[in-house]
Amino acid sequence: MVEKKEQRLFRRYHKSSVLELEYNSRIFRAITYDYSLKGICAVIEGIPRFGKDALLNLHSDDPEIDSTGQVVWLRSEGSGFKVGILTGGQLKGFLKDFRLPDTLIGLQRSFKTGILTVENGEVTKKIFIKNGDMIFSASNRDEDRLGDILLREGRINQEQYDRSVTEMKSTGRRQGAVLVRLGYLKADELVAAVRSQVEEVILSLFGMEGGRFLFEERSLPTEEVITLKLSAANLIYSGIKRIENTDVIRAELPAENDVPCFTEDPFDLFQEIRLDDSGKKIVSCIDNKTSVREIISITQLDGFEVLKTIYALMNVRIIELETAGAAVNEIPEGVKAEIFEEKAEQRLDPQTREMIEAMHSRYEGLGYYGILGVKDHAATAEIKAAYYRSAKQFHPDIHFSLADESLKDKLSDIFSYVYEAYATLSDPQKRKEYDRLITLKPAKLTATQDKARAAFEEGRDRLRRKAAAEAELLFGQATYFDATIAEYHYYYGLALTANKKFKAAQKAMERALKLEPANAGYIAELGFIFIELGLPVRATGLFEKALKISPDNARALEGLRRLNQGNS
Repeated sequence: MVEKKEQRLFRRYHKSSVLELEYNSRIFRAITYDYSLKGICAVIEGIPRFGKDALLNLHSDDPEIDSTGQVVWLRSEGSGFKVGILTGGQLKGFLKDFRLPDTLIGLQRSFKTGILTVENGEVTKKIFIKNGDMIFSASNRDEDRLGDILLREGRINQEQYDRSVTEMKSTGRRQGAVLVRLGYLKADELVAAVRSQVEEVILSLFGMEGGRFLFEERSLPTEEVITLKLSAANLIYSGIKRIENTDVIRAELPAENDVPCFTEDPFDLFQEIRLDDSGKKIVSCIDNKTSVREIISITQLDGFEVLKTIYALMNVRIIELETAGAAVNEIPEGVKAEIFEEKAEQRLDPQTREMIEAMHSRYEGLGYYGILGVKDHAATAEIKAAYYRSAKQFHPDIHFSLADESLKDKLSDIFSYVYEAYATLSDPQKRKEYDRLITLKPAKLTATQDKARAAFEEGRDRLRRKAAAEAELLFGQATYFDATIAEYHYYYGLALTANKKFKAAQKAMERALKLEPANAGYIAELGFIFIELGLPVRATGLFEKALKISPDNARALEGLRRLNQGNS
C-alpha cells in the first residue's frame, strides 16, 4: 500500500523485500522498508562498512531495481542499521512497481521537462512534458495515428484518408497539416482533433497491464507546431475510469467499510479536474463519515463504478481512506463546493499578473503570519481557514489555463511558502519556536539596510550552529529588507539547501548570480544544487564554468569528482 499523507514529490511505496547493496566489490544484504522513484529506505543486517555519502550499486527483484545510489543518512536500528539512499540517474522502472498516476504527478510537481516513454512488448508510447505539464504524446501503433482516429470517429471518409496518406508520404508533411490543406479539416478543427488524439494516447496507458517506463530529462523537439496543456488530474481520473479489465486495479480498490475523506492539503484539493456524472454523485456523498458501502446504497450506482471512481480520486490525491470510526481531517465550510467548481478559461489580465508579481516580490519578508494574513495570536482554526484561502488564491492549478509560463514558478514559490507557514503555525511546538525566533529583533535599528545586515549576521551564526531552519528565516528576511546584496541571496540558498528545499535554493542562488555573474563560488554551489535536483549535465557545465573563472576552485573540483565517481 502507498504511504498516506505523503508530502514528497514522488510517492513512496511500502514493501519488504531483499535488496543487495554493493560497495567496494562487497555485497551487503538489506530488507527494503519503502521505495520511490527517487530513493530507497532499507534495513541492513549487521554493521555496514560504508558511511554517509557512499556510492552504492543497488539490486532488487521485487521491486525490479538496478541502479546506483548515494547514502544520505544512516542510523542504528535494532540489530542492524537503517539507511536512506538517494537513487541517481534517469527516472525509470516498471508499471507494476510504480503507478503511472504517481509518476505523472511527481513529474508535474517537480516541474520536469522531457519525454516519458512507456513500452510494453512492441508497443511504445511517449508523453512530452514541459515544466511538469503534459503538452503532446506519440505512439507507434497505427490505430493511434490522427487519421485513423478521425476515420473511426467518422470525421473523414476512407477516400479522404487514403488521399491524405498518399500526400503525406510524398511531401513528408504531417497528416493533420495535409488534411487542412486538402480542405477536409478546418484549422481550428485540427487543434481539437490533435488534442483528442494526444489525450487518447495518454488515456490508453492507464489500462496497460505491464511494461516499463523511462523519463529522459531533456529539451523537447521543436517540430511539433501544436502543443497543448493537459491537466494531469483530469487525465488520471479519466484514464482510471476507462479501465475495463478489473484485474488491473482490483487489488488496489477500497474496501466497502472504508470511509473516503477529502485530503487536508489544498495543494491536492484545488487541482484542475472535471468530474463525470457518476463522479459528481459520488463526491456529493463524501462527508468524511459515510462509508463506501453507504455511498453505493445512496447513489444506486454499480458497486464497481463507485469503487473505481473513489480509486481514481485517490490516485489524484484528492481523496484519502480512513477506517470507519477513526478520526478524520475536517476541511473548512464551503471548500467542498470550491474543489470541483468549473474553472472558466482564464486570460492573463493585468490585475492577475500584478497580484502574483507583487506577492512574489515580498512574500519571503511577510513571515508566516503575514503570508496567511492573520494576527500572531490567531487560533488554530483561524490559521487553517486562512491557509485554505491563501492556498486557493495562489494554487498553480487555479491559474492552470494561463499561457504565461513565467508565472508558474512564482506561484509555486508562493504556494510552498504558504504551506510552510501553515505546517509551522498549526504545530504548537514549531509555532512556539517560530514565535521565539521572530522576537529576536536587533535593538535600535530602523534603516532597512541595517535590518538586513543584522538579520544576515544572525542567520550566519545560526547556520554555523547548524540551526538551518532558523537561518533560512533570517536570510529570507535579509533578502526582503535588501535584495541588492548577492551574499544575502547566496546564504539564503545555502540554508535552503541544508533544509533540502532544492528548487527554492536554485532560485536564491540564481538571484545571487544575477547580481554577481562571475562569482565562481556561487556558480559551483549552484552546480551542487543541480546534482540534488537530478540534473548532472547542467551541474557539470556549471562546475566547468566556475573553473574557467577560478581554476583552483575547490567546490567545483569536488563537484566534478563526485559526478565522475557516480558515473564510474
